[in-house]
Amino acid sequence: MRRFIFLLLAAAIAIPATAQQAPATLTWLRYYEAQPGKERELGQLLVAASKPVFDQLIADGKVVAWGVVVPASHTTETWTHAVFVTTHNWAGYEALTAASEAAMAKLSPSERSTFEGQMMAALKPHSRRDVVLRHVSQSPLPSAPPAAKPKYIGVDTYVVKPGRHEDAVALFNEWAKPMFSSSGKLGPWGFSIQEMVTTPGWTHMIWYFMNDLGAIDEMNAAAMALGPMKLKGYDVRLRDFSEPDKHQGQLLRIVYLAP
Repeated sequence: MRRFIFLLLAAAIAIPATAQQAPATLTWLRYYEAQPGKERELGQLLVAASKPVFDQLIADGKVVAWGVVVPASHTTETWTHAVFVTTHNWAGYEALTAASEAAMAKLSPSERSTFEGQMMAALKPHSRRDVVLRHVSQSPLPSAPPAAKPKYIGVDTYVVKPGRHEDAVALFNEWAKPMFSSSGKLGPWGFSIQEMVTTPGWTHMIWYFMNDLGAIDEMNAAAMALGPMKLKGYDVRLRDFSEPDKHQGQLLRIVYLAP
């Protein structure tokens, strides 16, 4: 039951602090699996290839945030890295695609060949896959960047029964939202659905960024303070509108985050 609050994102994902005024509604996640022994090389390649393009898009206001994460806790899934990019809308993703293609076109034949060879050596063939999130409920955007960048992301995925989406949103807003809002160790947090259903094993995702893992201890204590009767009531509602045996939680470690 407490996993609904404490083991929260599959990948990821999300909206780090930024001074943007418009809400960031979409996050595109791309998962990769490194060749054995090539995990470090793949992570370096993903950051090096993405940074010039994505950082400029942040400066231009087309992208809100981007980052690279790796699993801190492992599941049956075999991905080793994920890149996430958060935008205000689909137009932002189109700008990202155009900028990426333009950057590749500027490479000389030898530079492109070198990069492609490095990726082929580090990445398992046919291992890439995508998830696109639409954020239903999320933390407000702050007026200034945080003093310290988050180090971890908690993720939980759920299968919500057909026609029960509003029940899931209501429970999140009643239960998780107050705890997330009052925590001093949490960064951005949210409740999301798949904008495009590319991964049929789940329908809804809860995610939150953490400055350190003491955030989990803090939220455990806050949950226990609610008392057994209230917690049981939340659990009954969760089991009624979802399929509990299909719930999965994961902890991610952030290896790069901008801004």
